[in-house]
Amino acid sequence: MPHASIAMNVIKSLHSKVSKANEIRRQFGIKAMLQHGIDTVGGKLFGFEALTLVWLPVDEMKITLDLPDDTQMRFLTPAEVEMFAQDPANDFVESHVAKAHAGTDLCFAALVDGRLASYGWYTLGRAFSIGDHDVLMRGPSNAAYMHSGFTHPDFRGRRLHGIGMGRALQALSERGVDALLSDVNWSNHASLKSCARLGYQMPGNLYSFGLGRHRFVSSPKAARSLGVTFERSTEPESLPAMPRRLADADSVALAGEGLSVHEDNVGADHGVARVGC
Repeated sequence: MPHASIAMNVIKSLHSKVSKANEIRRQFGIKAMLQHGIDTVGGKLFGFEALTLVWLPVDEMKITLDLPDDTQMRFLTPAEVEMFAQDPANDFVESHVAKAHAGTDLCFAALVDGRLASYGWYTLGRAFSIGDHDVLMRGPSNAAYMHSGFTHPDFRGRRLHGIGMGRALQALSERGVDALLSDVNWSNHASLKSCARLGYQMPGNLYSFGLGRHRFVSSPKAARSLGVTFERSTEPESLPAMPRRLADADSVALAGEGLSVHEDNVGADHGVARVGC
């Protein structure tokens, strides 16, 4: 009986995985299904990770930024971040509060009748960790890194997240920012489709694989041509003691013991910026 139970569990697990793969194929095509399979198998066997880098210049936004009368969008103060973080439904983490007080990250939020409906975080003037394997990305001084986007379940379907990114980019222009930089898992086609509606360009994929400290990283040439650089994280992320304003990003060479670097030639997915992230 125990063997029969184990076999049934294996069959159910395989059926679930096949059903999910077929659903991805139905919605997004065979390429998306293959990417999902590579993510699943490659991630378990040798830590494979692929991130699509997305880039939105302020003059490339495609959506209207109109808001209903009950909605307000603005940057939250550190005190407001701390207050909203008390509610687990808002999905804040402890580092968000610390970064808000440090001044390195700003939270741009949508408030509907005073309730926190949606938000996104924007990193200014420093390198930021991307993915799960100690790779840091640094954007040029005219770009902010967008991360940790969230919309409360009560307000989903109103496209507040997309409108929020557009309005945040406009607001950040006062700080010399005229582009947003972010990353999306290459198999997260729902998010990539949302990016396309906004007008994001896609300057290629960042691939990494390996075990422990020994990892191979391939960065897209088109991202580097935009002034985006990559480096190896050698210690836990630290926050400055005092707020820091947007500063010029230095060109930092990718370094770190056990990390190999491959710069791709111009091709279909690397070295060519294209709309439709």
